[in-house]
Amino acid sequence: MSRRALRLLGPLLLATAACGGDGVFDSVMEPPPDGTPTLASLQASLITPKCAIAGCHAGPAPEQGMNLADGKTYVYTVGVPSVELPGFLRVAPSDPDNSYLYMKISGDPRIVGERMPFGGTISAAEIEAVRAWIVAGARND
Repeated sequence: MSRRALRLLGPLLLATAACGGDGVFDSVMEPPPDGTPTLASLQASLITPKCAIAGCHAGPAPEQGMNLADGKTYVYTVGVPSVELPGFLRVAPSDPDNSYLYMKISGDPRIVGERMPFGGTISAAEIEAVRAWIVAGARND
């Protein structure tokens, strides 16, 4: 292979190597800082038991088209426009105050409809865990 071809392919190969395996490029590949919630920990402790339940955000017709079943949460939330308020992303990495999902669970006055989880409860610690995950970049970890 010629030097010119290598110079042209080099950046592409580096970008491909940085891919997280899900088609999303991560700019930082280190694990999250100690104590930062991961998506996996949030899924197990909060999302699956309180949100990804039949009639809500799971099953064949999840509310607002947002499927929060295990393995689907990231694709349906991070960088995805909100259905209720399309000017907001469901999760805007590093920006919880403008992430509609965070707004819905924290009771932000800008939301449309009910605070989530509908008919359930979410603790201040759980809300803070979601905020910390978003602040840390809303990684698919």
